[in-house]
Amino acid sequence: MGTNTTTTVKSMARKRWFIILPAVFVMYMISFFDRVNVGMALPYIAKEFALNPVQSGWIGAAFAWGYIVTQLLAGYLALRLGPRRLIGICLVLFGGLSMLTGFARNFQELLAVRFALGLSEGPIYAASAMLLAQWFIKSERGRAFGISNLSVAAGGFLAGPISALVLAHHDWRVMMIVEGLPAWIFCLVWFYAIPRGLGAARWLSNADRQTIEYHIADEQAVHKDRNVDSWLTIFKEPFVWMLVLGFACSQIILYGLTLWLPTIFKANDRISSMMVGVLSGAPFILSMLGIYYITDRSDKHNQERRWHAAVPMAVSGILLICLALTPTRLLYTQIALILAVGFVLKMPTPLISSYLTEVLPLRKAVPAVGLVIGGGSFLGQLLGPLLVGYTKSISTNFGPSFIALGVIGVCGALILLAARGGGKSGLTFRSAELTRQ
Repeated sequence: MGTNTTTTVKSMARKRWFIILPAVFVMYMISFFDRVNVGMALPYIAKEFALNPVQSGWIGAAFAWGYIVTQLLAGYLALRLGPRRLIGICLVLFGGLSMLTGFARNFQELLAVRFALGLSEGPIYAASAMLLAQWFIKSERGRAFGISNLSVAAGGFLAGPISALVLAHHDWRVMMIVEGLPAWIFCLVWFYAIPRGLGAARWLSNADRQTIEYHIADEQAVHKDRNVDSWLTIFKEPFVWMLVLGFACSQIILYGLTLWLPTIFKANDRISSMMVGVLSGAPFILSMLGIYYITDRSDKHNQERRWHAAVPMAVSGILLICLALTPTRLLYTQIALILAVGFVLKMPTPLISSYLTEVLPLRKAVPAVGLVIGGGSFLGQLLGPLLVGYTKSISTNFGPSFIALGVIGVCGALILLAARGGGKSGLTFRSAELTRQ
């Protein structure tokens, strides 16, 4: 099924890319509101509850503790319940908990709700990865993962201005309730739009369905003889843990900036409240362009993932160090550097996820995605806000915070480059790729 198969896959691609991907895109965009709007609300929450910088950091970290529990279980849950059903359950749960955040009466209740919110959102990413791996073949998976990850950037961008608009007329509690409701509404759309499987997609012809099934079965057949052991063996693979650490470095930067960026801009008297929302969301728009560029480039360069993930992370670290050294009077230079960080910051995520689904059988890849993305996100959401909070508490500005985040970015790039280094895991990685070629 050489050239003819390629032509067939391209001819029916439009149906999948315009039905499956938009649903995943909107779903994940809605879920990301909860991770951005708390940053917009933070100055108001801190004032109402009389929080210090460290306590403010813990508001962001509490989400991570819940997120990691179900993210690590996401692979098992997705294999057991199926990604479609699991994501539907998550939409109901995190929509309700997001609205419940608006009723928190003190710091302790806010932490508890944020923890539960993390629990409800934990399985989403790994379940989405499994869903996409079932609908898109290897040669197009980088772009599919990339487009789905654009939803994170879109959610981050929209959450800023929308939150600012609501805050201009109401308090932070109303904002939380308003931005939690869409999850319940979209849950109905989700079950209508996503078929139970390839066989249930009425918009796929038999020929199209057979083509997809052939490619996916061929891809999985590479692993059958070599990987007959339990999926639990992913915990013994050094390269998986290196990917966890490497990805965690990008998440430390992401969540350190996401939570504190509105506060950083709000500290400057020359920026209005509405512009705080716009500027807080602008880096996410640049992230969308960056994700699309890097995943398209990766697919076109023989599905190379490692360098395409590591180089942008190193660039983000260097830009943050430059930001720390830029005088505060050069406001527009600082804004330009923050936007540049936004452009490269999210590039590693879809590449790492796609990579795992390509070098491991699906029954191992889905739990591995949960471990890498979940573990990395946990460390990022836990350490990022706290790192910025602690460094800010010992300084009069955010310069030391930017330097710390920058160093972490460079270290993360080196870890990703070493993930395919010597040793058994590195050889296993290379063997799997050579076998498919």
